[in-house]
Amino acid sequence: MAFSSQTSDMKPTPILPEEMEAYRWYPGAKTLTQAKVAVPTPAEYEVLVKILAAGMCHSDLMFYEDTYKLGRTKPFTMGHEGAGEIIALGNSVPSLFPDLHLNQYIVIHSKNACYLPSCPECSIGADNLCTQHLPLGLGVDGAYAPFMVVPARNIVPVNATKEEIPPAVAAVATDAVLTSYHSLRDVKVGETVLIVGIGGLGTNALQIAKNVKGAQTVIACDNRGVALQAALEVGADYAVKPEELPSLLTSNKLVVDTACDFVGTGTTFKSILEHVRPGGTILLIGLGAPFVELPLIAAGRKEITIKSNFWGKKHELAEVLEILKSRRVTPVVEVRSLSEAAEVFEEMRNARLKGRVALVPN
Repeated sequence: MAFSSQTSDMKPTPILPEEMEAYRWYPGAKTLTQAKVAVPTPAEYEVLVKILAAGMCHSDLMFYEDTYKLGRTKPFTMGHEGAGEIIALGNSVPSLFPDLHLNQYIVIHSKNACYLPSCPECSIGADNLCTQHLPLGLGVDGAYAPFMVVPARNIVPVNATKEEIPPAVAAVATDAVLTSYHSLRDVKVGETVLIVGIGGLGTNALQIAKNVKGAQTVIACDNRGVALQAALEVGADYAVKPEELPSLLTSNKLVVDTACDFVGTGTTFKSILEHVRPGGTILLIGLGAPFVELPLIAAGRKEITIKSNFWGKKHELAEVLEILKSRRVTPVVEVRSLSEAAEVFEEMRNARLKGRVALVPN
């Protein structure tokens, strides 16, 4: 397969193989499956991206758990956190998206919003909630492959060098940083913020609270000692296990203004409801369980605000990239080979990963 599109000041588009190894979801499969598939060709409004890194996310696990009914019936390549380079343009892309060009360093906003004025969500600026198309890597082919076609509307240029924002960091920025940034959008300067669940998103969230939003005090809470140490290393003021949280708040006279649940289970929700101040805010981000119970009397007596959150908006992703470039947030990312995708997936399923992992094609 070959593409002839090129410009005089850029290197020619490379000759591509006909097939590639991808890691896919199949109906009834119990784990991520390696398969040989055709290298895709971009349609009129699409670009072909050479994947430089693809972040692995816990959301992938929902496709293999019976508690979540996601309604997918057709196989697809997984991976919704992608960074790469544009290596081919659909025929209408140069005229409709003049900011996109060959060999450009980019990230992919995989929510796959339509951006149409007739869309109930996109028309009010809520492109993170658009349901007109399945998300890339979560229903249609994603980034666990060397190459990927992407609708040009979902491309966000990286206005930085690969030294300033490495591809592994750029990839996880599209969800693990973006989701945290979007969820903490209303945190105010001087607040005390509680972060429950110090995984990839939680580690980024505490940096965003401290270094971007101007929180005065950030408290990290997790069952794992290694996670608490990681939290302190990236700027948490306090890092405690759940059973230590009440005494920490009391002894230091801390009042939690905003409590963030990056786990999303009944246990963690009950904890943050107990510890947030009257009139405070609870942010629900983690999807550890399909349902949590809301104690109406306990919540009513506090007159708290409970906000659900989902992913993030395209313009917020551009803001996240600028934050990363300024080094106000430094995601902790382990780089592994794409050929290890199935192994890494099982490590994630069994809670053996220390943090976020980005897969790099061989």
